[in-house]
Order: sequence, then C-alpha cells, then structure tokens
Amino acid sequence: MKKFLLSALVLAAGFLAFAYDDSPFMKPNGAPKSYTQTEFTISTKFGDYFRTPAVKYKHTFNEAGLEIESAEYSVAGQLASKIVYEYGPGQQIASQSCYDADGNLFWKVSAIFDKNGKKAEENEYDAKGALLGKTIYKYDGSDSIDETYYNSRGDLIWKNTYKYNSEQKLIENCSYFSNGALDVKKIYVYTSDGKLSEINSYNHLNEQVAREQNIYNAEGLLAEYAVYGSDGKRRSRVFYKYDANKNVIKQTTYNIAQKFGNTVNEMVGQSDFDYEYPNP
Repeated sequence: MKKFLLSALVLAAGFLAFAYDDSPFMKPNGAPKSYTQTEFTISTKFGDYFRTPAVKYKHTFNEAGLEIESAEYSVAGQLASKIVYEYGPGQQIASQSCYDADGNLFWKVSAIFDKNGKKAEENEYDAKGALLGKTIYKYDGSDSIDETYYNSRGDLIWKNTYKYNSEQKLIENCSYFSNGALDVKKIYVYTSDGKLSEINSYNHLNEQVAREQNIYNAEGLLAEYAVYGSDGKRRSRVFYKYDANKNVIKQTTYNIAQKFGNTVNEMVGQSDFDYEYPNP
C-alpha cells in the first residue's frame, strides 16, 4: 500500500510486510479485549544482547472482535497518537481517524461503498478536512482487480492491479508509476493447504529483486519469515513464539551479516505481545 497516510498504520500495527491475511496479528484468537505490543531496541556488548523498551502500541477490540482503536504510547505510558476505526458493510473499515495526544484530529480516511457493499472509493483528508488523495477500486465479481490513487488535484499517482486463481487467492500484484511504467510485480505462491508460502518480486525488466518466504510449524502457525535479495542470499529473518491461544507473544528480527569471515544472524529488533482477555 503506497498511501502515505496509511503507511503509519502498517508500522504501528506491527504487521508483516506482506503476509496480508496470514498475519498472526490480524485477528487474535480467544477474543481478547486488547493486546499491547512493546518494541525493544537491541544493543550488543562483548557478544551479549541487551534490549531496551522503545515504544508501545495498544490494539483494542469490540465484542465482535473488530479492532476499534490502535494507540501509540511512550515507554512511560504517555499517549502519543491513536487511530479510531469505524465499520461499514460486511465489517469493512469505513473510516480511520488519527488523533494526537491532545485529541486533535491529525488526518482521516473515509470509504464509500457501492450498492453491493464493496468499497468503491477511499478518500484521505487532513486535519482541516481538505482532500489529500483519493483511491478508486474496480472489481471482477468479488475480486478487487484495480486500485488507482490520485492526489487532491486529480493527478494519477500510482496504480495497483491484482489477479487471482480459481480459489480466489491472490497470485499476482503489479504496481505502476503514474506514467504507466511497472514499478514491481509480485507473484504469490501457496502451500498445498492454502497458506501463503512465498512472494517473488520482479522489476520492469522481469529480473527478480527479492523473495519473501513464510515457514510454518507443525501446528500450521507462522514460525519464520525470511527475506532474500536479488542474489538469492538471505537478508533477514523474523521468528515468532506463541501462547496457548496460538497468539504471537514474541517476535524477534535478525539481519544476516558477514562478521570475521562468517555468516551470522545479528539480532536487530524484538517485540513482546501481551493480551487482555474478558473476565470469565
């Protein structure tokens, strides 16, 4: 997603870069009231790792299991900003409103749905209600096949197109610049049981520039996410640990580096997740 406003949502939510509906963070199991993600910075001294809390994100859900608020806090518990979600047809997000620590509106994104309940348009506004950008959606049956973004003047900024297989799983996503030139093409690969396995990215010359891989454990839960460069070498790895409800409780990120002639996994980030469940 290239909308400059919504990029903040992706970062704050802690979602994987590509594992859209396979992300362990999208719909926590056990119907929690909320969960809090604490991110840590990592430092090393004499070969040992030390972690320091950096920021916290709290995600709050309603009784239907829909996220209604995501908020960013300092380590000391001070609110920095929050996003409030409202829903429309089919429990789709109808609006997202971002507020600062004092409750002032920072920006808002609103959706318009067609007569079939599909999102036809999405508009981005600044704090004063001025239009910043607009996305138009087109469909083939139930599948979204075209997503086009315009700025406030109506100039085309970028376009995404989508293709699906017979099981309505996304198999190709192409992103284009405003002049129609291809930015990147992504090919999606699935396991035999339908889980997202890989995304292979190609440039306008059809040269592979990256490969992203999901590895699942015996329970079918995402255990590792890895990124490979154009040379086929692994660049980074993310590992996940789960609780009894099969919700992620720890996410650890490593970069692959060359140290003293050896390939090493260098820890560069870690997140802990705490869930609040309703009283029995």
